[in-house]
Amino acid sequence: MRHRAWLLAAVLLLGLAAWLMSRGDVEATSPKKKARVEFPRGPREPELERSLRRRTLRPPALDPSAEPRPSRDPLLTALPTDRATSAVVFEASAIKESPAGKLWLDCMLAKLEMDSFDELEDEFGIDVLEDIDRIAATSGPLVVVSGQFPSARLDSLRGRRRAYGARGALFEDDEEEGLSPVFGRWGDGLLLVGRDAEAVEAAIDRLEDKVAPAPPLIPEWASYGDAYGVLSADDVAELLEGSEPDIAERLRGAVGQVELHVDASEDVAIVADVTGPVAADVDDLGKTLGTALSLARLKAQSDGEEQLVELLDLARVSPRNGRFSMDLALPLPMIQKAMGRCVERRRDGGAPGEEGTGGGAR
Repeated sequence: MRHRAWLLAAVLLLGLAAWLMSRGDVEATSPKKKARVEFPRGPREPELERSLRRRTLRPPALDPSAEPRPSRDPLLTALPTDRATSAVVFEASAIKESPAGKLWLDCMLAKLEMDSFDELEDEFGIDVLEDIDRIAATSGPLVVVSGQFPSARLDSLRGRRRAYGARGALFEDDEEEGLSPVFGRWGDGLLLVGRDAEAVEAAIDRLEDKVAPAPPLIPEWASYGDAYGVLSADDVAELLEGSEPDIAERLRGAVGQVELHVDASEDVAIVADVTGPVAADVDDLGKTLGTALSLARLKAQSDGEEQLVELLDLARVSPRNGRFSMDLALPLPMIQKAMGRCVERRRDGGAPGEEGTGGGAR
């Protein structure tokens, strides 16, 4: 699977893990219970305050006669501005402060074959659970991590350090040039991981206003939810090509961008706002998706698939003047299946990175 397809899958994985742990083992035995879902349709007061606190980057220098511009969020400014790129931001607090997130972290540790994140802190000087604030993944060649990293030792990753710009540095490995990621740092608050040096340098250029300012890929007013971002039409269509090739083709032609918001505080709720260059085409696509959901629900009902019916009961397509929003909630049994191996490890008392009694080889 290509990296861009993995990006969207990562968003769903976050939602799956969060919902699974938030419901707990008692509710897991009652699949007919309806999910309690709160769809993230706009920023709440704490999220507005959070967004304002993060605007610590001074506005770009402009002509003195131009209108003054507000300060910016460094993480959002560092992201690529190409509208064909997808980017999703994960809020670390949504992971580390909930039982759901603890399971997700356990699964990460198991995947990395580690007992705890202490190994990373010992080697690189980064406390994963305390130092990291957000992680932004893109379908392009860049990942941006925000937080506080005054003790980070990135030279442990790569042998050569070189300064770039006023506050940036790159950490590279001459022996593996072009074969492995390049790590970067900007001030004490941003870590950058790029496919190559150019990707990291371009991010620092945006932060230090060495390129013409462009609208951010994720607007600051849209930075709400436990995960949020934008997906390009090509990236979403790629995920549908195998199962729904006709819808995938129509989506490529009609959609410009999909704005995504995920709430995982209780049950997992996903809202996708879809826009495109031609309002009539977007309306037609919304009607097609709404009809497909209705038909799928009828078929699931006739087949006696109660779990799938519950999922589709909570799915909605709502057209709104040349755009539409699509709601999706994820039921517990589906999440149990997706996260089954991690749950099995946890119930069997296995440490992170070990298999429980019912698991196979790691």
